[in-house]
Amino acid sequence: MRVHIGVNTSLIALALLVPGAPGLARESNDAVKRERLPAAVVKAIDVNCPGANIDKLDIENEEGIRVYDIEFKDGRGEMDVLEDGTVLNVATLVELKEVPEPAARVFQKATIKQLEKSEVRARIERKDGKGQLTRLAAPEYEYEAELVQGGEVEVAADGRIIKGPKSLSRGPQSER
Repeated sequence: MRVHIGVNTSLIALALLVPGAPGLARESNDAVKRERLPAAVVKAIDVNCPGANIDKLDIENEEGIRVYDIEFKDGRGEMDVLEDGTVLNVATLVELKEVPEPAARVFQKATIKQLEKSEVRARIERKDGKGQLTRLAAPEYEYEAELVQGGEVEVAADGRIIKGPKSLSRGPQSER
């Protein structure tokens, strides 16, 4: 018996292969983004976020220093890395119950869409008119919330608002 595969059967076979295509496109998209990165940045990603695929990649200039701002897919967080592989910070998604009480009190005054914990390892500071890297002796932790009503608020572990609406630090609080 001879089987003839016509156009319709070929189209069905092709359609069966398509569900795998997005995964392949995602991998190649990640690979293309990684190709744009210096080897030291790729190594920093692999060490700090193993197996993470790049969703967004922005190359920024902070005080004259090139920073690779990388966001990962599937809620794997984000990180900022310098061209030489120095990690400025690594952010991961957290829940409010994982946030220290002073910072959590600030967030309880807002409706949060998403909450991240950022492990800050180094900072770029302006000194003598140019950017300088300052490595921290020990990591510092900051918490950033994307607000439902729009905007963001960034809070230190001690509850101090770093960036965002200062109005969240005011108002009645039951334990002060």
